[in-house]
Amino acid sequence: MSLGRVLIVTKRSAYEMYAVDQHDPHFERFIAQGGPRVRAIFASHREHHRTLEAVQKSLERLGAAVDRIDRGAPFDERHYDLVVIVGGDGTFISAAHRVRAVRMLGVNSAPKDSVGFFCGTTRATADRVFSRVARADLAETIFQRLRVEIDGEEVPEPALNDVLYAHESQAAMARYGLRAGKHREEQRSSGVWVGPPAGSRAAVGSAGGRKLPLEAKRFQFVVREPYLGRGRACRLRKGVLGPDDRLEIENHFGHARIFIDGPHVSRVIPFGATVRISLGDHPLRVLGFRDLDGTRR
Repeated sequence: MSLGRVLIVTKRSAYEMYAVDQHDPHFERFIAQGGPRVRAIFASHREHHRTLEAVQKSLERLGAAVDRIDRGAPFDERHYDLVVIVGGDGTFISAAHRVRAVRMLGVNSAPKDSVGFFCGTTRATADRVFSRVARADLAETIFQRLRVEIDGEEVPEPALNDVLYAHESQAAMARYGLRAGKHREEQRSSGVWVGPPAGSRAAVGSAGGRKLPLEAKRFQFVVREPYLGRGRACRLRKGVLGPDDRLEIENHFGHARIFIDGPHVSRVIPFGATVRISLGDHPLRVLGFRDLDGTRR
């Protein structure tokens, strides 16, 4: 069985971003000082490029027609049978924002220096994994994602890890009305985390959320650092919602934002606007996934 047409989406290494692209003088001074961290930066850069070239050669040996782009470049998934990520979770999530139906497979290009929760292989095992993909012998994991609407207008990027509603300055307080199911409460806090099951292994889990089964059709919210002064209560601190539920946040202050899967995708929330969050219609199909305990899915 042929792999068909494959798109490789690759990250830029830290050295490339700061030294080659930006010519950052602070980074260049840091590099000139030498030391263990500098050696690690160069080692990660070299390992990433060894992995990138090995992945492309492996795919071409299996008969794939390969295109290659840098992270952040636009692409149309309809032109491809498979999207392969060479990098780490940041690159994977960035590319996933443009994917609705095509399968994805992540290659952690420098596992000593890169987080690769969503990545199913490394350079050491990529040949075997791609061969299994070609034979249709590699299981896929279905990840639920979140749909976000602001006053009824859908944000185009589905959230794979989390949504954060907060003040644009993380040092400031957010004021809002929170509705979860039949319950509603006026709150002040540092913000609200909302995440599908994958996010329960990331920020939402670290903030006190439950670890959800990865393919569960559920999502959850966790209120960050609720303000409890002057007799105020906070009964809706966290909760798990089902496939037909939605979470609503009515914004009661200026300078509010939502952040989708980290800092790179965000939207301003106008005063009085309502953010509605629910499970989306386009779960993500990921090949070769291993959970944090090493279990192959």
